Amino acid sequence: MIKKYLFLIYVLIAIVFSKEVIGQTKRIESDMGVLDYDALNAIFRNPKADSLKIKTLQLYLSQSKSRSDTLGMANTYFFLGYLVTKTKLQYADSLIELTKDKKYRNYPSKGYLLKGNTQYEFGNYKEALELYLIASEAAKNNNNEYLYRSIKFNIGLLKNNLGEGKEAQTIFLEHLNFLDQNPKFKNPSDYNRALFALADSYVAHLELDLAKIYIDKGIKETLRTNDISMYPQFVVRSGIYHYHAKNYRSAIDSLKKGKKLKEKKSGEKIRIAVCDYYIALSYDGYGDIEKSIEHFKNVDQTLKETEDIVPLLLKTYTHLITYYKSKNDVEQQLHYINTLLKLDSIRDSNQIYLTKNIIKRYDTVELISDKEELIAQLQEDQSLKKETIIILVTSLIAVLLIAIYGYRRGYVHKKRFLKLLDKAAQQDHNISGTPVVKKVSVDTISQETQDHLLDKLKEFEEKELYLKPNINSKDLAKKFGSNSSYLSLVVNTYKQKSISQYVSDLRIDYVVKKLQTDPKLRKYTIKAIAQEIGFNTSEVFAKAFYKRTGIYPSYFIKKLEKQTDSVDVN
Repeated sequence: MIKKYLFLIYVLIAIVFSKEVIGQTKRIESDMGVLDYDALNAIFRNPKADSLKIKTLQLYLSQSKSRSDTLGMANTYFFLGYLVTKTKLQYADSLIELTKDKKYRNYPSKGYLLKGNTQYEFGNYKEALELYLIASEAAKNNNNEYLYRSIKFNIGLLKNNLGEGKEAQTIFLEHLNFLDQNPKFKNPSDYNRALFALADSYVAHLELDLAKIYIDKGIKETLRTNDISMYPQFVVRSGIYHYHAKNYRSAIDSLKKGKKLKEKKSGEKIRIAVCDYYIALSYDGYGDIEKSIEHFKNVDQTLKETEDIVPLLLKTYTHLITYYKSKNDVEQQLHYINTLLKLDSIRDSNQIYLTKNIIKRYDTVELISDKEELIAQLQEDQSLKKETIIILVTSLIAVLLIAIYGYRRGYVHKKRFLKLLDKAAQQDHNISGTPVVKKVSVDTISQETQDHLLDKLKEFEEKELYLKPNINSKDLAKKFGSNSSYLSLVVNTYKQKSISQYVSDLRIDYVVKKLQTDPKLRKYTIKAIAQEIGFNTSEVFAKAFYKRTGIYPSYFIKKLEKQTDSVDVN
């Protein structure tokens, strides 16, 4: 799933091809003939060169201005906004300023939508989200149900990109059902994009059976309706489906076909890079490493040229670094590591903002809107059934309980965090960082062997040898000059835990203190921290941290950062 680019495919054309102009557009006599919204739409969709379309629309804009035809100017601004990339924002602003006090069915909503799409394309997610909310409210106020649903569909795309697949799929299915039940709004372009949204979501969430249904249906519909803009998207998605289904040769065939179709259009570099990425994975899947690396290098070249950061494509560098590591080529390893660090640093806080606020801002607006409608309904119908009131009260109680649970959970985690800091401070008074346990007799092992192993364990702790990865009892016992049975018995007796738990606890105690004293470590990813202290995966590290401390490492780091910020401010 390509977050920014697939999103723009849906938004850009799904709204443009809308037929939702009933009773709105007045026909205007001009030297060009009678042109209304549908006529301008036909110019926009014409396969002629964009430069010719732009000249035609600019001429019509000039004539509309001379006649003081507000709606004619608004329609022209809208289509020019999608054709003239460099001045897209200016056209959007002109459209909003022209219609903000009007009550047209499509405007000013489409003006805010055009501007929101542009801000999203620039990576300004905060501004884009605010504009979508304004566009949604305007469409609802103007009783434009189709446009309102189209904007909601776009929010569904954002949810899908954020991993909220189930919620997004529900929105997409609702949109398809709406189009099926309202033929006057059902145009091929919009319908095909709704099919693609579902197919894309199902592929991304590896629901392959459902994905195949909508991919096959989408290919059939795009061929039937000659939808040349969406057909390549379904072909590429078919290739990604075959990759996940481990049909690698079929995947390569579909992806190369999709790539060839995309190379015919301008502005497709990142989408072509996605094709290369999955072609590379597919070659890797059946063992042709050299061809795999060739296509990963294509991805690398595109990312360097565009600096468009698609998180999925950054995984390319893991494969390139691993490949050159196997070749003992240090120079190439460093090159790709530096490239990855540079591209990763380009990411800004907009994605974080969107992740945190898409639910809070958009869903809250939706809930408030629903609440207002319920209140209006109650005022109109005082004979509301008792059962409905009970349901509403029950829902409010449920929301309250959820809120209480969230607050309680936060309180418990904060308490555990403070307790952990106190524990770490107390451990600083102990040289080894582990409790001193009084020796007891282990009948099956001589006292000399016990003392030897205890000395080795002390050295193991003091030299922080537990930070090495892949420690097991057999290898550790061998290094201690003993056997795993004796070592396990000594650790169980003196440390009151298994060897694996003993090593895990040492690592966690170490990283707790290290995170408090090393701000740089707090900037690492959870995965990087895990590898730094010997854990193989971030999941195992997170579970071990929670088991030892009662909180997760991400929460602990977040609280430490807040504590640091508070100190800096003071």
